[in-house]
Amino acid sequence: MYRGILLSLIASCLFGLVYYYPVLLRPLSVVDIFCWRLMMSFPAILLLVLIERQWSAITELLQRIRQQPLFLLALIFSAILIAIQMLIFVWAPLAGRALSTSLGYFMLPLTMVVCGRVVYKERFSFLQKIAVGLAFSGVILEVYLTGAFSWETIVISLGYPIYFVFRRKMRIDGIAGTFSDFFFIALACLIYFMIQYPTSKIVSDMAHFPIYIPLLGIITAIAFAAYFSASRMLPLGIFGLLGYVEPILLAIVSIVFLHETISPNHIISYGLIWSAVCMLVIEGLTTTIRNIKRKRINA
Repeated sequence: MYRGILLSLIASCLFGLVYYYPVLLRPLSVVDIFCWRLMMSFPAILLLVLIERQWSAITELLQRIRQQPLFLLALIFSAILIAIQMLIFVWAPLAGRALSTSLGYFMLPLTMVVCGRVVYKERFSFLQKIAVGLAFSGVILEVYLTGAFSWETIVISLGYPIYFVFRRKMRIDGIAGTFSDFFFIALACLIYFMIQYPTSKIVSDMAHFPIYIPLLGIITAIAFAAYFSASRMLPLGIFGLLGYVEPILLAIVSIVFLHETISPNHIISYGLIWSAVCMLVIEGLTTTIRNIKRKRINA
């Protein structure tokens, strides 16, 4: 289990590094950096499929497309949904919106809980009710004080639940779904390069960033490999709790390395939302400890 915890922490740290990475690739545009990331990452994802021996899952996906041609549209739509999230992930550090985007990742567990209640009729626990109440209060206060709630926070916190619900509905699961998403996004990026990028521009980018551009793909692939490996090694409760490490690191990167600050108008509303997340962490921790004790007793 300790190896799984280590791999999960490594994945979170690498995703935190990728959050800062666009700054290293200035003056490339957001779209250019996004496309380079996907073009460099896809071969590594392909290698990950080989290492994990998941070709059977890819084959099943292809067979399903042959049997249900319209399923291809579902795969493309899934890729579009995650591409929007990945594009914001690149855009935020360059646009000075890294902190508000990281707030979206903090809110994500809460919106997932609400999504489970609305879509799958799951019941709220006592702490989940408190967490939802705190988060809702924070959002209302933010809207009241500032007259708005940052769109990037909304897109991140609501976009991922829509993505996951859609994938579950369409039964686009596991590494095959990830491979499909990366394939279609990389294909779109390749078309963008062919139309917008002359060969001289590609050579120029690689000449200016001969290490940073390839390294971006390698870091992304290692992060995903560590993440998938940790998901198999760890109990679901512990794996879920470790998922809170990434938004914490994103907030640290935003404040320490990107020099963003929280204005006084945001402190109370952000504090309510972070308190809500703490409620979910406490619940997850107590549930995990209870499950571990139960397994020891049964053993």
